[in-house]
Order: sequence, then structure tokens, then C-alpha cells
Amino acid sequence: MAAATPPLTLGEILDRTVQLYRRNFLLLAGIATPAAALTVLISGSFVLFFSRQLFSLGQLGQGGADTTQAATEAGAWIGLAFIFFILIGLPLLLCVFSMALSALNYAAFHLNQSEKVTIRESYKYGFAHFWRHVGILFLQALLSGVVPYFVFGALVLIGGILAALIAKSGAGNSFAPLFAVLLIVLMVALIVVCILLWLRFSLAYATSIGENKKAWDSLKRSNQLSEGTRGRIFVMFILVWLMSIVVTAAFAIPVDIVIAIVMRTSLTSGHPPVMFFTAIQAANLVAGFLVRIFVMPIYAVALLLFYNDQRTRQEGYDIEQLMSRAGWGQFEAPVPTPVGTGPVYPPEAPIPHSPGSEEQHGPGLSGGISSSQTHPEGTGA
Repeated sequence: MAAATPPLTLGEILDRTVQLYRRNFLLLAGIATPAAALTVLISGSFVLFFSRQLFSLGQLGQGGADTTQAATEAGAWIGLAFIFFILIGLPLLLCVFSMALSALNYAAFHLNQSEKVTIRESYKYGFAHFWRHVGILFLQALLSGVVPYFVFGALVLIGGILAALIAKSGAGNSFAPLFAVLLIVLMVALIVVCILLWLRFSLAYATSIGENKKAWDSLKRSNQLSEGTRGRIFVMFILVWLMSIVVTAAFAIPVDIVIAIVMRTSLTSGHPPVMFFTAIQAANLVAGFLVRIFVMPIYAVALLLFYNDQRTRQEGYDIEQLMSRAGWGQFEAPVPTPVGTGPVYPPEAPIPHSPGSEEQHGPGLSGGISSSQTHPEGTGA
């Protein structure tokens, strides 16, 4: 598919996304597989550990013995695992996803240019620009997630303090419904703000690869290019999100039903075994692994096409690509003439004449014909 295309509608962008995805499915799925596998390995280990510990806490005390010490130990292990996940797991996931997005966007960029690319070349580019793309994902998460949540938390804290002060004054019951409504409004506003901020920076990876920009410059450029198309990007994400839910359900529900049928004897005893919950979690993780392989390339390809479309709409990117393919962008600019020198012309060659030309035509031809000789004064031209 050629990169130089006129402005596209949302339907045309989705159609081109499907075409690129179908033609290069093995390549794109191969790029997404390592990231999906590492994500399942990292997040799955923590999920399985948490689920087992929580189940063990739920089973404590059923024998009638004192379980205070066991509950304290289980709670301590859960707390340590949570801290470990925050300090180690999240940075690892950040690196994994940034590498996958970098490689997928690189592949999508070259596929859109009708150029061949391999999995190795895509990840080689990702490793060469590792810190840049980690910075892009970190800034996206910070600006569109962490900062709004901190603001929301501060507002909730201030509201809680005000509610406590009003409760002490004796008017707490009358203002309780108002605080509940304000809390719901703040939660909705938080979700809307996070989505709007993320849409502003959604083209950062495509910008970084297409224009070789640093992390912060890519976010600023994305904020500029995404203007006027954020609604279309949001619709695309909603459609892909709904598709991912359907694919997850198609994978997970049949497997969960099979697990429940196989372990029905243990379930009817009144106490579901730990193995049942572990098998369910494992099945859901496998479903998530497959969904990431299928869905992550769609996001990358679609956002790359949105990036090209916005450059075409705002900057005439399609004309630039056509000129580049025609070789017009390879001509060197003319060197400007220094001021005061004037144009330089080559010397004129002398007019050849035979020895008897002066006697035949007069002396004017040997020294050049002047305008006064050709047109004497008082005669017409």
C-alpha cells in the first residue's frame, strides 16, 4: 500500500488497517508474541500468588483454631509481593510494552511504505532507541494517568476533611447526599480527563519513528497532529476494545466451562479447591496472551495510519511523498550569488571576418554595428 494517499475517513483508515493486518499477520503477530509472553509471565506470577494468598486467608479459621499468626504472615507476604510488583514488576512491564510498541510501529511504518521488514529489524530498531520509547510510554502514563489520579486523590482528601468538619457541626446528615454526588462527578471527570489526555499523546510513537524525534518532542508533536481527529481515534479504540472483549470471551469461557466440568466433584463438596481457582486464572492468562497477540498490532497500524492522515491534512504529506518518490526532493538548492558581485557571464567570442570585409561593408562591421549607425537620427526603426 502506498504511503502517499489523500485524506481518509475513519472507515477507510479501518479498512486499510485490516488490509495491512491480514497481509502481514505472521510478521505483526511475531513481533507482538515476545511482549505478550513476558507480560503474562510477569503479571501472571503476581496474579497467581495474590489469588492463592487471598484464598488461604479465606480458609483460615474454619477449623476453630487460633489463626492470628497465620493471617499476619499471609498479610505480610501479600504486602511484600505488592511492593515488589510496584518496584520491579511495573518497570519491567513498562520496558516490555515500550519495546513492543516501538517494534510494531517501526514495522507498520515500513509496511505502509510498501517496504519489506523483518521481526529482527523491528526489534533491532527498538533496542537502538530503547530509552527514547521507554520515555514516551512513561510520559504518556504519567501525564494521562498518574497526575490526574493524584489530583483526584487530593480533591477527595480535601472533600473528606470538609465532610468531617461539617459532621462535627451537626449538619453532616443533610450534606451526605451532596458529597456522594460530588464524588461520582469527580470520578466521571477523572475518567474523561484521562481519556482526553491520552488521546492527545496517542500519536507519539508514530511521530517518533516517522520524524525521528525525542520523547518530549514526540508528545508535543502528537498533541499538535492529533487535533481534529481525537474523536476518530477514540472511536477506533472503542471498536478494538469491544473486539478484544469478544475474543477474550471466546477463548476463556469455553475453557472455564471445561475446567468446571472436570472439577465438578470437588466443587460440590462445599469448599472449592485452590487448584480450581489456579486453573481458572491460568486459563484467563492464556486468553489474555492470545488477545494481546491479535490486538496490539491493530492499535499500532491504525495509529500509524492516523498519523499519516493528519500529516496529509495539515501539511500535504501525500504531495511530499510523491515528490520524494519522483526524486524532486534530491535536487540541491542553488548557491546564492554574493551581494554586489552581480552575474558573471562567459567572455564573448570575437566575430570572424574576411580580409576584405571593411572595403565591402564599411568600417562599421569590423568594430561592431552601433545603434546610431543602424538607425541614423531622424529615421524610423
